[in-house]
Amino acid sequence: MPRGREISLKPPQSPNLRRRCTSLPTPTERAKLEIARSRSPTIKKKVRFADSLGLELISVKHFDDTDVPEGPLHLHHLETKFPRGPAQSVFMELQFTNPGTLPGFEQKVREVNVLLETVEADEFSLSGFVRVLNLAFEKSVSLRYSLNNWITFMDSLASYVPNSSDGDTDKFCFKIVMPTYPDNGGTLQFAIKYCVGGQEFWDNNNGNNYKVRRHRFKMSPPREWENGWIHFI
Repeated sequence: MPRGREISLKPPQSPNLRRRCTSLPTPTERAKLEIARSRSPTIKKKVRFADSLGLELISVKHFDDTDVPEGPLHLHHLETKFPRGPAQSVFMELQFTNPGTLPGFEQKVREVNVLLETVEADEFSLSGFVRVLNLAFEKSVSLRYSLNNWITFMDSLASYVPNSSDGDTDKFCFKIVMPTYPDNGGTLQFAIKYCVGGQEFWDNNNGNNYKVRRHRFKMSPPREWENGWIHFI
């Protein structure tokens, strides 16, 4: 039974091999060398350690709380350690009370045929529900709104809410997403149009229209942060 090749773990004793290498072979040269060794049955395989060839061993650095990382980590460190500057916030003020929250809402729908139920507004959209009297199967509900006090206006069709009929009334929902919104202090105005049986019925908040005003304000930091800001020049 042939014996396997022996692996010599003893580092060479020649002084010339103990000197630090001034250059290393390229990946291509190393690949050619390995191929030549594998094809030569007379060459013994040897294990050599990095320090015997003059190479540096792996160095591990331990950081403590006093060390400050460099590069992007340094920026992240500053961002989490110090408070940010005052932020801006937007508040949309409904300048009316949602009719659906008032007593006698359903009775009023039967009287006026169409009535806004609830509405919500944020910085970029307006959404809500409308209740209409079920005068015929074919009907349509739309929202007419303006951002410039009715110099121009737009219509947005509302959608029927499935299974919302109580026999006498139906519910529709709407949502408009606007690429632009009124500036600070600006007002969006809207009214509801209900078309059924060749007739039009309007809900315009008793002639005043429904109005949503936009407010933008700055959020100030707590007083204990006042002396903690970093100023960059």
